[in-house]
Amino acid sequence: MSGDSPKSVERAIAQQTQEKFRLYLLSLVFTLLALSVQTAKFGTSSFADGCEIVGWLSLLLSGFAGLSHLEWAPNVRVKLATRSEFQEEIYKLKTLLLQGQKELHVLDSDSRQAIPDRIQNRENAVAILDPHIASLERWSNVKYDLHKYGFALGITLVALSRAFEPALVVLRAVHIL
Repeated sequence: MSGDSPKSVERAIAQQTQEKFRLYLLSLVFTLLALSVQTAKFGTSSFADGCEIVGWLSLLLSGFAGLSHLEWAPNVRVKLATRSEFQEEIYKLKTLLLQGQKELHVLDSDSRQAIPDRIQNRENAVAILDPHIASLERWSNVKYDLHKYGFALGITLVALSRAFEPALVVLRAVHIL
């Protein structure tokens, strides 16, 4: 990383931090789900029991959404990198055109190709990738939102189920109920 620009170093750090956070959140979801299942006590209140079970389901949904999000993240990144490579090549080809070069030697086919044709080919590839990337990113965001909000809802419901009976006892003790 010593030769990288400060911006690219900061982007790499930001990406690593985000990945660590997502892994931490995913492990936290499954840890809290397992703990809440192991320590559950039913029968004191149907409201508390219902909150507990719905909380478990929410944590389970959150965990599965998080796993799916992590599973598909590399596919999104590969597509983004491919598009970036094509866009970079388009930029370089346009630079060559501006310098007066009309064609180039393509090593893959061991032939000469007109630069405008090559640019058009790469622009078509980007146009094909764009909707696919947009769809993958949309699904990725949906999964992450399910993961994040499912966790928040699940932990809130489990906490509510555990606090319900003690809160009633306190409220009765201070003669509010």
